[in-house]
Amino acid sequence: MEEVRPDLYHIHDRFHLIHNLWDLHDEVMKKVLPSKIRKNGEPEVPVIVTATKQELRQKENVERKWARVQEVQRLRKQGYSLRRIGNLLSCSPVTVSNYLSMQEPPQPYRSKRPKPIDVHEARVIEMIEKGMNVKRIHACLSQEFDYKGTYGAVRVFVTETRKKKKQGQTLQAHHYYSRRYIRKLFWQNALEDEEKRSVINEILERYPVLGPFYAFLTSFRTTVSSRDAEGFRSLILFEKQREDPFTKSFITRLLTDFQPTLHALMSEDSNGYVEGQINRLKMMKRLLYGRASFPLLRVRMLYRIQ
Repeated sequence: MEEVRPDLYHIHDRFHLIHNLWDLHDEVMKKVLPSKIRKNGEPEVPVIVTATKQELRQKENVERKWARVQEVQRLRKQGYSLRRIGNLLSCSPVTVSNYLSMQEPPQPYRSKRPKPIDVHEARVIEMIEKGMNVKRIHACLSQEFDYKGTYGAVRVFVTETRKKKKQGQTLQAHHYYSRRYIRKLFWQNALEDEEKRSVINEILERYPVLGPFYAFLTSFRTTVSSRDAEGFRSLILFEKQREDPFTKSFITRLLTDFQPTLHALMSEDSNGYVEGQINRLKMMKRLLYGRASFPLLRVRMLYRIQ
């Protein structure tokens, strides 16, 4: 193509560039953050005074896994490839890559997924103190506070809370940040909002491994939105030298065909029109799947173009 038309140059799609960054951001959040994060630096799991057999077994599994992670990282520093390490330790290269990105031992206990009842814990405890039954509590949450969860979730929480109260434990609502919420804050980078900025600072303080990645994420989006090609080039080359395990594969793929990406920041042109036509063609093909032949698809395409 360059020999026939030397004035043509390849331009990558800016939309997919940001979309790939979002996929990387989502992957890093899942690796580092639990699904539920206690507010104000509270511990992720309660302190266990007397460990059960299951808890001891979980602790042993974590210690064994962390030793394996350290062995993988040691072999990588010696120059072994991912496939070679996987063959030596009898695991897949994907597992080896995940172990290389781990900076601290995994949690011995699985974090529970966030539920709609979590944000209403304080209200439910207050209703329990007033002597309300489960049916009234569920009706109140649904009508007054737009509760979208199930009746069973309310019943389970009320039962557990009453059991703790009967045992003499202090009733206290736990407040969480969901991983989805933190992922959204990091992506939006809403530092002008004091409340959101304090949440971002709290998460970065509790998970310092996210600091360099957060700086890369914000700088990447800023340089792309401002069309700063030189700043983008400097950022990518700096990240390449730093060799962060979170961004290493992303940067490597980006550098394999880097010049068209720079063209996307240097030029106002885009392949958005072509992408739109391809998307329209695929949509029509799916609508006609199993019910029509190629001639009918051709007629529909020509009709829409005219």
